[in-house]
Amino acid sequence: MYVNIDNKQYQAKGGKMTVVGYCRLSRDEDKENYSSIEEQKRIIKDYASTRNWIIEDKDFYIDDNVSGYTFNRPEFTKMLEKVKGGKIDVVVAKDLSRIGRNNGKVLVLIDEFKNMQKNLILVSEMGGTYDVLNDRDDTIGITTWFNERYVKDCSRKTRDHMYSKQKTGRLVMGNYYGYVKDKEDVTKLYVDEEIRPVIKLIYKLYIEEGLGRKKICDILNNKYNYPTPSVYYRRKHLERGRIYKHPVQELWSTYMISNILNNDVYTGNLRTHKKKTVSIRGRAIKLPEEEHFVFENHHEAIISKETFEMAQNIRKRKAKSKSTSGTRKRNYAFSGLIRCGDCGFGVSGITMNRKQKQKGYECSQYRTYGKARCKCHEIKESDIIIHLKEFLKFTKERYQDEINKIEIEVKTNNEQTNKEKIKFELETLKAEYKVLLNQKIKDLAHNHTNEYQKQMIEDSYKELEIEKTSRIEKLQEILNKEEQEISKEKIIKLKTAMEYFDEIISAEVPNRYILENIIDTIWIYSDKTVKFDLKVDIEKLI
Repeated sequence: MYVNIDNKQYQAKGGKMTVVGYCRLSRDEDKENYSSIEEQKRIIKDYASTRNWIIEDKDFYIDDNVSGYTFNRPEFTKMLEKVKGGKIDVVVAKDLSRIGRNNGKVLVLIDEFKNMQKNLILVSEMGGTYDVLNDRDDTIGITTWFNERYVKDCSRKTRDHMYSKQKTGRLVMGNYYGYVKDKEDVTKLYVDEEIRPVIKLIYKLYIEEGLGRKKICDILNNKYNYPTPSVYYRRKHLERGRIYKHPVQELWSTYMISNILNNDVYTGNLRTHKKKTVSIRGRAIKLPEEEHFVFENHHEAIISKETFEMAQNIRKRKAKSKSTSGTRKRNYAFSGLIRCGDCGFGVSGITMNRKQKQKGYECSQYRTYGKARCKCHEIKESDIIIHLKEFLKFTKERYQDEINKIEIEVKTNNEQTNKEKIKFELETLKAEYKVLLNQKIKDLAHNHTNEYQKQMIEDSYKELEIEKTSRIEKLQEILNKEEQEISKEKIIKLKTAMEYFDEIISAEVPNRYILENIIDTIWIYSDKTVKFDLKVDIEKLI
């Protein structure tokens, strides 16, 4: 049913209307000019009182220090679910920028509120109060555009400021295993004497004793009690009364050893501008070394530059010796299909005989952590092929009639999943573009007193339209390619499992496509046992 309040119409269940408040704060984006959470709550409550509504503290949904550019906010998501479920009738916020700073998503959200006949009221918007259900939205598209441009401008300024500090060595970001920052001046690093011995030991074992990373892991895990980098960082965070939010590895692993051997911070160098983000809330991408800023003799060195260079030469020599034919990548017939039967983890492809270039597999946990996690049980690829052929021959003889009835699905789940993701993103963009055009028509339909204002609206929407259409075209192109690839595979005649069995048995090396249609998992064990799980349980069919 509907109830009338101040000559405005709202839908409510049983005549009782549920009104809530929403507050959001992002200190990074709003700097010192932000309106605090408490200030936002006061503004919302003051407005509610003029309408004889009561919004208690428990009725507020608050996202503190969360960017408005993303809609993936805990309290915001929870609130929207209740709006869509009919449990909330009216949402009151200070202004539109609190709801979000992503133009397209905000316009789509406003459209959703209208379609659901739920109201969104912005207390301080467009020189007054904006009521989604009852007020005209003449310039709401321009408002959302300026809100998005604001956060993008802030993001750009922040990146520029960071770049300037990185370029002059005034920004020391992240944690450094073996170094502590000066409490008074965070640009200064001092050696942590507790960690100095383990850094020296790793270089000594690698250079002087010629041990590999896995062997060094075994020694550190079994003979010493040095904390791993993540254990060390967690402890330092706790000492400062902070929570360490990253995964913690108790055991030393090969990638930890690599990070230490490849990091020139231990020679006294400070290296900045190693990564950058290319969009708001986007992932950081690694930059090539020529774009790094390097400040030599920035802090006390733990190892000499000569020692570090020697370690790099050894690393390059080992990498070169592992290369089978220049830079050509090794192709492993069973990659992704094999798991370790002892620990349950995946396996890694390895070269077992350098001269004969014999391919094989080894438990990834053993390769990374050594005996602390699993046993050494490498196996040749040729041996797995022999086991597989024997297994298929036996299975074929025993269940011949049942196998002939099994038809193999050609299209893989991964391809379908990828296609659906692209389709979903494309439909979302098209919806945003449609709302954008509707809003543009509304804005231009009203009589504007001067040509400058009309031109500003045209220019603003033109930029937004180019952004949307460019992304839509790019996604459509990707989707067309995906569908072409899937169509090619659909042309392939469906075969029975028996025909696939025969092809594997007769082939010198099994065809990867056929393997993925037949085999679910291959298990290798330390006693050299190999077991195979088919994609179809034949015994269940019987």
